[in-house]
Amino acid sequence: SRPNISVPQSHKITAAPKVFEAVALMSSGIQASRLEKLYDVQTLEAADKLRGIGIQEYCEQICGMQLPRFRRDASAWLAAAFSTASLPGILSNVANKMLLEGYGYIEDTWRKICKIASVNDFKEHSRYRMTGSFKFEQVGPDGELKHGKIDEQKYGQKADTHGIMFALTRQMIINDDLAAFTDLPRQIGMGAAEAIADAVWGLLLSNPSSFFSTAHKNYKDGADTALCVDSLTDAEVMFNEQTKPNGKPLGIQPSIILVPTALRVPADMLMKSPNLNETTTANKGKPSSNPHVGKYEVVSSSYLSNSSFTGYSSKAWYLFADPNRLPALEVAFLNGIDQPTVEKTDADFNTLGIQFRGFIDFGVREQDYRGAVKFKGEA
Repeated sequence: SRPNISVPQSHKITAAPKVFEAVALMSSGIQASRLEKLYDVQTLEAADKLRGIGIQEYCEQICGMQLPRFRRDASAWLAAAFSTASLPGILSNVANKMLLEGYGYIEDTWRKICKIASVNDFKEHSRYRMTGSFKFEQVGPDGELKHGKIDEQKYGQKADTHGIMFALTRQMIINDDLAAFTDLPRQIGMGAAEAIADAVWGLLLSNPSSFFSTAHKNYKDGADTALCVDSLTDAEVMFNEQTKPNGKPLGIQPSIILVPTALRVPADMLMKSPNLNETTTANKGKPSSNPHVGKYEVVSSSYLSNSSFTGYSSKAWYLFADPNRLPALEVAFLNGIDQPTVEKTDADFNTLGIQFRGFIDFGVREQDYRGAVKFKGEA
């Protein structure tokens, strides 16, 4: 049963919920410039007056009542605190904001090379790419237009749930550390971002079903594949010589060069330096101008050369088509929600805390091998 608690007038809530959200975010160490984007001046000024309060006073202020002392009666404290509508909602909003804050901390360059799609359930989904001929043909004297031929290529996709539980625990409440609570969802948000990055780069590097192979005409190894003007020219030719199933030219140009961090500077130089100073073999012309200036967007990821992934390399590099035109990889989110979600569960009187869960629903799958070329960068 709910404890009988007096509510002195001096403890009644006077601040708006957003003020208490801002107080919690201030305790987490978020930069002032970030807070200024989330809240107006009046809200931040009011929050600043409460800066540095602990969890127990924080909850008491939100509830507008003097709560029982937690050390003496933890169950009564929880029952009283979470009997109000304000506290659970504010804590959930704080957790959600911190979750998204952490989610944005992790490298997400995978968005540059993957098509971002949506699915509406957790079933296996099929992706179809039309491969038939729709070339315009001359209309005869009878004025009849011919029907285009429609063929399809099928690719798979499936979303799964990824998540973890976290809590405002008995220890946090006793230690009276508001920052400890706000840091938890931030760490969970980082974990959500890492789950997607691990899935994307793990899939790419594992080379599923020989996605990059000589049979698919999108892979080359050897000493002459180290990143330079000549090898980039070779990769460009390889990409552009890909054909549709009917044997006609693919007709799509690469737009992205993907490199590990060790090749970021050389790739930037190839894309930005109009003049060259490369060594050359005897009796071979030495070019003074760079034919690849500005051709491709340079995308770099530290995941490519990380030894925790099978297939990692600090020398291999890739050309990708615009993923919205010809996706080599696709990341699909349930109902298009590409950020993690926080949900609060009921106060847990057994563990004397309050539980939250953070989750995100996504799937990663390879699509059309013609959308990318890989050069090993070494023999």
